[in-house]
Amino acid sequence: MGLAAGLMPLAAQDLRLPLQQGQPDLALFALSRSETQISQLGQFLLARQGFRHQPGGPALQTLSRGRLLVPTLRHDPNINDGIPADRITLGGLAFIVTPESRAKEALLIGVQYSGWQSWSYAPGARLRLSQSLSAELEPTHGYHHAGAGLRLCAEHPVAAWTWTDACLAASAQYDGRDTQGAFTATLGARHLFQSGAGSHQIGFSLGTTATEGYRKEVVQLSHQVLTDHAGMWSLGYAWGEEIQGENTMRRRLSLDWTGEVAGRLVTLSLSETHFGGGALFGMARDERRTRAGVTLPVGPLDIGSWIETRDASIDAWRGTDMGLSVSFRMNLL
Repeated sequence: MGLAAGLMPLAAQDLRLPLQQGQPDLALFALSRSETQISQLGQFLLARQGFRHQPGGPALQTLSRGRLLVPTLRHDPNINDGIPADRITLGGLAFIVTPESRAKEALLIGVQYSGWQSWSYAPGARLRLSQSLSAELEPTHGYHHAGAGLRLCAEHPVAAWTWTDACLAASAQYDGRDTQGAFTATLGARHLFQSGAGSHQIGFSLGTTATEGYRKEVVQLSHQVLTDHAGMWSLGYAWGEEIQGENTMRRRLSLDWTGEVAGRLVTLSLSETHFGGGALFGMARDERRTRAGVTLPVGPLDIGSWIETRDASIDAWRGTDMGLSVSFRMNLL
């Protein structure tokens, strides 16, 4: 699974793209198909991904560690999870939505801390531990947000360029109204291969999420392609179990593209998500949300914007929303 000599070189691929998208194995795989000698980046990735694990050494050998503290800024068109319309029609009767129940938009300003550490326990086998904390102030309506998360993953090689991934995660979120906790466990596999279109990574996972009110099973499929001249493409599909009485994700299809436009790395995204399971006064609440977004760097910032249309079985939830987020490429630590 190392970088091998004698392979036919391919056209140069932009390795910034998989590294930016958190796919270092895909970057290393692309290098192994294009280099006849191991470059400095190849040496770095071999060490960073645990292929330099020393037999006879410590059982866990440190690969990387770090921490970040960055400011955040985002616009939320529905900070209180309210009803987007001023009236709602049920059974042919129209009801006025009170101002307190209407959706409220807001700007949130905050900071986010993230820390991580990874170890190898065999060649190409990794343990990854990450944690996050966030706090956001919402001065207009008082819906301040806070969150915390912890995630542990084991990535174990089972064949050439094939891993099984097992993860445990716990999170807690306060949204200005109440606190919600969740515990998630996932088990999956992924494989990397080459075709005329470029370097590919395909993945499959089964997961279960437990909250205070319900437990939900989710199946996910993913496919990333690092092309020679057309950027990086990511396709995802998710299926979620229906939970009666809860408006949760049932199906989601997404397509992302990252590449260079006018000298800048730009990410375009398109997704369609179906929510179901909920009800309002006995009427089933089903929603189909279609979202398009773009993220691009501007100086030390990554600015993202999106537009979302909602087609719902209950008229009050139909409509269009827009949002904005700003990520700062700076470490306050």
